[in-house]
Amino acid sequence: MLFSHRRRGFTLIELLVVIAIIAVLVGLLVPAVQKVREAANRMSCSNNLKQLGLAAHNYESTFSYLPQGPYDGDPTLPGMIYNEPIGAYESGTTCCNSAHPNGWSQWFKLLPYIEQDNVYRLANFTLPPIHSGRPADYNGEDSVARCLVKIFYCPTRRSPTGYGSALFGRCDYAASAGFYQGELHENWGDIPAAPLGMSPRRNERTTENYGDYGGRKGYTAWGGNGSKRRVNDATDGSSNCILYAEKCLPPTRHGADGGDNERWNNAGWDECVIRWHFPPKSDTDPSLKITGSPGNPADGSNVWRRYFGSSHSGGMNAVLGDGSVRFIGFSVNPLSFMRACVIDDGVPSSLDN
Repeated sequence: MLFSHRRRGFTLIELLVVIAIIAVLVGLLVPAVQKVREAANRMSCSNNLKQLGLAAHNYESTFSYLPQGPYDGDPTLPGMIYNEPIGAYESGTTCCNSAHPNGWSQWFKLLPYIEQDNVYRLANFTLPPIHSGRPADYNGEDSVARCLVKIFYCPTRRSPTGYGSALFGRCDYAASAGFYQGELHENWGDIPAAPLGMSPRRNERTTENYGDYGGRKGYTAWGGNGSKRRVNDATDGSSNCILYAEKCLPPTRHGADGGDNERWNNAGWDECVIRWHFPPKSDTDPSLKITGSPGNPADGSNVWRRYFGSSHSGGMNAVLGDGSVRFIGFSVNPLSFMRACVIDDGVPSSLDN
């Protein structure tokens, strides 16, 4: 007897239904995976700041003060100008990096306390300071800059990355220098109304904005005049004041923005490693000025932004003076945030408001 064998298979309609179901499941799964990944990245970023805060406390235990902020040039050299006349702006003040490792950033000073002593030892402290015309890698600044220290990068924003032909590293965190007198973005004329802003505008490298002006101090001050800060100097309470936090940086401006264009170890007193009291912003905030100038927003020039921020959804991480880490929403009350950046204004505030 002959038997016929019929092969069974999916019809076209059944196949399309299966594909549609898989597509729906993938569509549901991808956001969930992204959410879990971001939660892990945010926790890792929080841990970075926790370690930086702990390192700052250990530094203070050794030296009896917190790491001083960076400075430009060197106060021992002739011709260094560290304050401009009232009414002047960018009038020849000394810029834009330190002539000696003594004036490098707080991140460099913390290296031995984050298990990076090998990087710290690449700096040559024995050479005399040279500001203009320094030979390449004269005091080890390039060798140090090429070291991509993982703890200085927020994983939500980027992995450890070097920029330019020299592959110099950057940092996603900045120290709080308190209240800034002047614009949110340099040369844009956008000084906020009081009490969030103050006129006339002043340069970063002036007494008012060195983080050491009475009633406007930050936890980090310009180190060129020997200013020192201790945890207990926060008369508003160390648990109320920001020590270090994430900086705002638009996604298309990595390694190029006015606040991301210098070596992490030797940027001078600059937005690359220092920020001030203005309300924090998301890296993707529609109101961000990405490049340009007021006369031509499309000219591609750098923007120097002076506020904190992050790539996280909804807010940013900050470590306070007591070493605790807080996630601060971008909807934070601007006055509360300002008071959290200033350690001696006599007005304690809650970052929950």
